Parts: sequence; structure tokens; C-alpha cells
Amino acid sequence: MFKLPHLSKKERAWVLYDVANSAFILTVITIFFPILYQMVYMNGQGVAEEAANYQEVWTRGSQIFKYLTSALALTVAILSPIVGSWSNYHGNKKKFFKLFLGVAMVGGVGLAIPTLGWVTLLVIFFITSMNYNLTNVLYDAFLVDVTTEDRMDEVSATGYGWGYIGSLIPFFIGIIPYALVLFGVIKVGFLGMDSYMLERVTIGIAFVVSIVWWLIYSLPLLREVDQTYNLEHTGNNLGESLKRLAKTFKEIRTYRYIFMFLIAYLLYIDVVNSVIRLATNIGGDLGVEAMTMLGVVVMVQVIAFPSAIVYGRMTKRFGTKNMIFYGIGVYAIGVITVFFIREDTTWMMWIVGALIGTAQGGIQSISRSYFAKMVPKEKANDFFGFFSVFGRFAGIFSPFIIAFFQAPDRLGINGAVLVLLVPLALATILLVFVKDQKVEYVG
Repeated sequence: MFKLPHLSKKERAWVLYDVANSAFILTVITIFFPILYQMVYMNGQGVAEEAANYQEVWTRGSQIFKYLTSALALTVAILSPIVGSWSNYHGNKKKFFKLFLGVAMVGGVGLAIPTLGWVTLLVIFFITSMNYNLTNVLYDAFLVDVTTEDRMDEVSATGYGWGYIGSLIPFFIGIIPYALVLFGVIKVGFLGMDSYMLERVTIGIAFVVSIVWWLIYSLPLLREVDQTYNLEHTGNNLGESLKRLAKTFKEIRTYRYIFMFLIAYLLYIDVVNSVIRLATNIGGDLGVEAMTMLGVVVMVQVIAFPSAIVYGRMTKRFGTKNMIFYGIGVYAIGVITVFFIREDTTWMMWIVGALIGTAQGGIQSISRSYFAKMVPKEKANDFFGFFSVFGRFAGIFSPFIIAFFQAPDRLGINGAVLVLLVPLALATILLVFVKDQKVEYVG
């Protein structure tokens, strides 16, 4: 289905994993799990939609989800450098990748069980998402094993681009049962289920479809890609990894341009990650209907496909850092637009989606390749461990800030989102001082 003739066999296998895992991030994390969680939470509280305290209970449930998102990001941030450092040893990268991938897939299927309470659902989601994120630490680090430095921007962007468009296929397949229920084609009483259980079961079907797709398109990477740059095993690999991790942290601080970029990356990718993970959740807080949010997210995926690929090519003309500046500017405009969305102006969410679609995949892909070109290949896993740490920490602050400030007695959801302009501005300032340099590793 995805031939990608301009890529080598290893590059193609690497790109196809983006097609694989993007199905999970779109179907489960971005769209359906926030809907499922909020539905199960409200059902567990026994609060009817017409109740006087409905909005208060809804906000409380939404805040719990945002705080969990922050806790998840913190956990992954702590584990990522350890995993990255330990995977430097011969054969470990593929072995750990398989382990995290397997746990994430089993957990993803577990989320489809229709009888789980909201607490159990969050626990499984936490474990599944943690392992999903750890596979991505290793996947990002595989970039140096599959291509050359002069092709990293293009290959990385191609991964994001095809990931966006490829993820739509299992999404459209998985959404069919849910849509049939939503539009009344499948009615209450089907197989003895009420409306609540019908929605849960059909969302579970969408989860399973995304996991099967994830598995199928992971196979090329598992078959074709191996660790090229590695260290030989020692008597105590974990102990040596922790020592080397401490050494890498000391080293990375001496690489001023790398350290400054990582801080800037932490700030701007914070906003990017929050938009991906909380889009449906925030849309619900703003009063945007579920079907509208589904449409907006699909539009983002469609626009992001060509945009991510164009991003990779435009770096040759304008420079990678300048394209990162462009992406930050687009997100700033999107955040400002969200501030003006009210219940009678929810149509503006389409504008936000169109803006985000032009920048989301591009800024992620070129950030990854920009960093890959900076670091010495022999220590790519170590450095990408820290790259992932900063990326995962970026998922901590924004959800926490939004959850804290969205309370009615504070800024509300609109004002809370506007706070995201602060990290975007700080990131821009720091990036101005980052110089493009290549560091050679001396072991």
C-alpha cells in the first residue's frame, strides 16, 4: 500500500513505523480515549446532563485527565534517558523496542474492554501510553541507523507525513460502528445494549482496529532495521549505562548549542504535545460537539500529510531553524484563536485545525532531524534519550497549567490556553542564539 520508491529498504521500513504508530496516537490518544474516559467518568458519578452541577463535575473529570497526562509525561521523562542509555549496547535497542511495543499493544486491546470503571481505564491507559512513548524513544534513535545525515530532514519529514495520512485509514475503518450508533442506524437495544454500552463497545472496536494496523506496519521495521552504532556488552550493562548517563548529562551541558536547543525544544514542543494529546478534551471544554471535533482532527491529519513533507523540503531553501520559527509562529496564532472561541463561535475550531495542520507534523519532524544532525552517531541513543526527556517533560507543564487555570474561579479554559503563548515566546528567544554545529564524539 505504501511503496515509497524514493526511499531505501531501511528508510522505508523506518517510515512505515510512523504509519503504524500514528494510528494509535490518532484513534486512541487524540480522539477516542478522551471521549471514552469522560463518558465513563460522568456515568460513574451518576450525574445526568440536565443536572445543575453537570458542568462542575465535567470540569473536575477533565482536570483529572489533564493531571494524569502530566504524571504520564513525568514518568516517561524519567525513564527515557535510562532506556536510551541502556539501549546503546549491542542488540538492546531492538530487544527493548519489541518489549515496549508488545506491552503497549496488549494494553491497547485492554482499553477496549467495555466493563472497566474510569479508574481502571486510566491505569491501563497510563501503562499503555508509557510503553508507546518508550518505543518512540528507540524509534527516533533508529534514524541514525537507517539513513545518512544529508537525508535525515527528508526521511524524518516523510515519516511524519505518511504517518498522518496513513493513520486515517484505520481511523475511518474503526469509526464506522461508532458513527452508525451516533447517527441512529444502530439503535438502542441492539444485542441487548443500552446507548452507553453501545458507545463503549463501538469505541473499543476502533481501538482494536488501530492496534491491528499498528502491528502490521511495525513488521517491516522489526524485520529490516538493526542497530548499527552500538557499544559492546560489559559485565553490568545497566550500571555502566547509568554511569554513562551521568557523564552524558555533564557532556551535554558543555555542548552549549545542544543544551540551548533542548531547552527551546522543551518549551515549544510542550505546546505541540498538549495540542495533540488534549485536542478532543479541550474541544469538549469549549463546548465543541464531538462530531465537529472528529471532523477537525481528520482535517488536521489531511493537511498535515503534505505539509510535513513540504517542511522537510523547505529546510533546504530556508534552513531547518527558520522552519522551526515558522511552526512556532503558527502555533501562537492558533492559541490566540482558541482564546476567542465560545459556544456560539465553535466554528473557529476549523480555523485552528487548519493552522495546526500546516505546522504540526513539520515542526516535530524537523526538530528530530535537526537534533540528529547535531549529535555524534556513536552516542545517538544517549543523546536521543535526553532529547526524549525534554520532549516528555514538555508534556508535563502545559496540561498541568491548563488544568490549574481552567477552573471557573480562575481564568477558565479560554484564558488557560492563552497562557501557552509564554513558552512559545521563550522558545523563540532561545532559538535565536542556537548555532548549527556538528559535534564529533571522542570516546
